[in-house]
Amino acid sequence: MVREEQELNKILVEAQTPVNDQTQAANDYSPFQAERSWDRQAEDNVTERLERQGLLAPYGEVDKVLETVDNNLEVTNTLDIQPEVRCRVLMTSTLESFTIGHTVVLSRGLVDVLPDEASLAAILAHEVGHVVLGHKIDTQFAFFNQVRFNEKDTFRHFDFARTPEEEQAAKEKGIELLRNSPYKEQTGTAQLFLQALNNRAKAIPNLISPHLGDRVSASLTVVSVVSATQPADAKPAGNVIVALPLGGRVKVDPWNDQLRLLKSKPAGTMADTEKMPFQITPFVFYLTRQGDNPPAQAAGPVAVKLDGDAKP
Repeated sequence: MVREEQELNKILVEAQTPVNDQTQAANDYSPFQAERSWDRQAEDNVTERLERQGLLAPYGEVDKVLETVDNNLEVTNTLDIQPEVRCRVLMTSTLESFTIGHTVVLSRGLVDVLPDEASLAAILAHEVGHVVLGHKIDTQFAFFNQVRFNEKDTFRHFDFARTPEEEQAAKEKGIELLRNSPYKEQTGTAQLFLQALNNRAKAIPNLISPHLGDRVSASLTVVSVVSATQPADAKPAGNVIVALPLGGRVKVDPWNDQLRLLKSKPAGTMADTEKMPFQITPFVFYLTRQGDNPPAQAAGPVAVKLDGDAKP
């Protein structure tokens, strides 16, 4: 068969340096990369939906702190997790943690009561264990219509709790991550936190009942295994705070729901009755005048009672 003659045109771009056509570069997704992209789409749809409903705080200062601790775990364990692990904070006060794909979510109440960075690392190590082991999100949420439902049905549609088998595997992986981390010698307070939480479990059933994820007591059992130097029935020293009260770490901006870490002065020596683990403490508003020319002296703190009365 004789082919017809064709006139072919070639576009040339005049430039000082040659223009390289990179359309032949490897821009296609492999099946493995396509699967990751699909999982990430489901993850993004869920987190965006939770943020729109006010259940997930906007990305901010506290999330960056969590991601710094997560990065410490990954670097010391020579992990190269792709796509990268993200951390977010749930606005609820219930103590819970879970993963949405490669997004680790901790509740605001949990971040509030954790006594130190090592205890936070113990929680994150367990959740990163789920990520490393490939415990995935339900990919049906990659279809946008799967996250369109009435807000009151959120807890019925979303459930990120793991099976007992997945929890056990994540515990073992979390132990491994902590043993290779810079926090391996500092997990004593985390074990004391777990002990205090178990001791108060019957008195605070609603606080430890998760809405979307897993109970904290299940995830923190890794600490007692890692901290072999701390006896199981060890009692905290008089100056050790095993758990903070609710609101002890994070404050919420009521105008935009942004979370910020509290910046308060050291309290000095504290009596046992002042530590109040897992409790609700009195709160004080500090009122300031907003404007271009603020007065020389701002308003002082105002104590607010639950019945609505206020006094300076």
